[in-house]
Amino acid sequence: MFKNILVPVDGSEYSCNAAKAATSMGEKYGGKVTFLHVIAKSLDANLNIQDKHEILLEKITALRLEGYEILEKAIQNSSKDTVETKAILSWGNPADIILEKTEENKYDLIVMGNRGLGAIKGLLLGSVSEKVIKSIRCPVMIVKDL
Repeated sequence: MFKNILVPVDGSEYSCNAAKAATSMGEKYGGKVTFLHVIAKSLDANLNIQDKHEILLEKITALRLEGYEILEKAIQNSSKDTVETKAILSWGNPADIILEKTEENKYDLIVMGNRGLGAIKGLLLGSVSEKVIKSIRCPVMIVKDL
């Protein structure tokens, strides 16, 4: 049924819940789970030209490290020995990257938290979840709380 599952993670409680739900489904259906973290932060274009290279390099390094930590945490907190997992770190607009990776890798299911770190409380869905649901051609499972 669902043999190839994508789980976008951003470090929020909602994405952690989605990761746990996805690995449970992977275990049940004998599927593999891919965790995707997209670095979406804008870098400051107004930096001094003299300092720009060094500061940008530091920011990029810090964002990558944070991304790897988020992926590692998602895998550790949700993985089961019987489920094959993989991690992808990417850069860009989260919704666009999720759509792109889904097309490239032919995922059967996307499992997402209903809101991410940037979501405004009270909204039913975060903007990334909403854009993915409206644009994707495969099933999407939205996880609130476990």
